Amino acid sequence: MEGSMANIIEIGSLVKHFGKNAVLKGIDLAFPKGQVACIIGPSGSGKSTLLRCINLLETPDGGSIRLQGQDVTEMPTGLLHARVGMVFQQFNLFNNLSALENCVLGQVKVLKRSRAQSEETAMRYLERVGMLPYRDARPDQLSGGQKQRAAIARALSMDPDVLLFDEPTSALDPEMVDEVLNVIRTLKDGGLTMLIVTHEMAFARDAADRVVFMDAGQLVEDEPPQILFAQPRNPRTQAFLARSLRR
Repeated sequence: MEGSMANIIEIGSLVKHFGKNAVLKGIDLAFPKGQVACIIGPSGSGKSTLLRCINLLETPDGGSIRLQGQDVTEMPTGLLHARVGMVFQQFNLFNNLSALENCVLGQVKVLKRSRAQSEETAMRYLERVGMLPYRDARPDQLSGGQKQRAAIARALSMDPDVLLFDEPTSALDPEMVDEVLNVIRTLKDGGLTMLIVTHEMAFARDAADRVVFMDAGQLVEDEPPQILFAQPRNPRTQAFLARSLRR
């Protein structure tokens, strides 16, 4: 196996185009096991595309992505999506299924777990995110914050190696943002590797081990939050933080 086994994800010279527009321009990043990294930057900087390339929701045009040393393009899609879980901006729950069934379905279909084991796992994670009382509710009976917590439980039920969050709070009302961010904070305490695209600067500053700033498809700055927020070196980072923190 190539690559450092301490790194759970290794990205080399990653390139992605949409038509003539280069969205990712040769990104090099590695994420050690157990690290929480927040990815920040202006709209259109390539943050979400980076996440979507990691679990092949978008097909890269060049470069490499390795999960624990293995090329992700050589992995069966179902297995990749189990090992690299994703929590979306718009929840992406199955509307005709209860919160519990949303958490059970992938385990049975992809991981081939028994129904009983899948339900037991689902209940454990629904409880962990504070959603056990709503296990029989369908998404249209839940608030935005509850839907997102159910979506997090669904991703966790697959026992992923890495969890990707794509703007997990941007579709939520302001009063629901904290309930979702607090759940993510508790996952950090459990040692889960997480990559979080977010526009919540206070959360990035407080909860991340590392903050990656992207702009115009490039990796501009990559530092611990106490350095990036207090002493950003790049003028682009300085300008972005000045705007974001003023809001």
